[in-house]
Amino acid sequence: MTRLYQRVAAGRTYEVRTAGASVRLYTNGAFHSQWHPKQIFQGAVWDLLSLPALLRAEPPKTILALGVGGGTALHQLYHLEPWQRAIGIDIDGEHLRLAKRFFKLQYPGLTLRQDDAIAWIAEHQETFDYLIDDLFLDGAQDPERPEPIGEAWLTDLFNRTTCNGVLIQNHLDVQHARACFKAYRSWFKKRFSRVLLLTSATFTNGVLAAYRGPVDVGQIGLQFKLGLKSRGLPTNGLSRISTRVLQ
Repeated sequence: MTRLYQRVAAGRTYEVRTAGASVRLYTNGAFHSQWHPKQIFQGAVWDLLSLPALLRAEPPKTILALGVGGGTALHQLYHLEPWQRAIGIDIDGEHLRLAKRFFKLQYPGLTLRQDDAIAWIAEHQETFDYLIDDLFLDGAQDPERPEPIGEAWLTDLFNRTTCNGVLIQNHLDVQHARACFKAYRSWFKKRFSRVLLLTSATFTNGVLAAYRGPVDVGQIGLQFKLGLKSRGLPTNGLSRISTRVLQ
């Protein structure tokens, strides 16, 4: 693996490494993002953030990503279907600079903002077809959420989705994802028609995908495969991905 870039700023160490055509972002040694322009879907955690878009009746036209890193999920979503408007918010401006410089995260209709995503959500009323909550900060050992997930935060996110919108929420492990859904089961049931739990065999994360509009949950793996094949995108990574219907 070759190191393309390293910088220490404000007590944080940023690295960009390459392995062949694959580009990786590390912050304080933590693996944040990986992007390969010819292997767009590899069965990794970022696939869990973007593949649920294929189950919508129509592709999302407006996207909000809270937490950008190197921008892998945004890359994937644009390759699934070019959006009309997308906003990526990251509190770390260096992440955004590296995403543009090394990960080539530059698309029509995309705005990248350095901002506190929690404050931004509180201040803005715009709604989105597809909202990704991927907010994590460096912890003493593992990444940590900037604030505990609670009903107030979930409601703020729900209020920023359109009537047929999708809310995607990344959790560090499957247990946390299940616990979140269990704790707020009645809240989810009142607001969403379906809630899915997505996992990858190569990552510990559990990702919740909550749909406000109708969604076909039959043969989800096949729907993902057909959706990727119809767009000329690789499907080999799908064997690593599992989906469970929670609601």
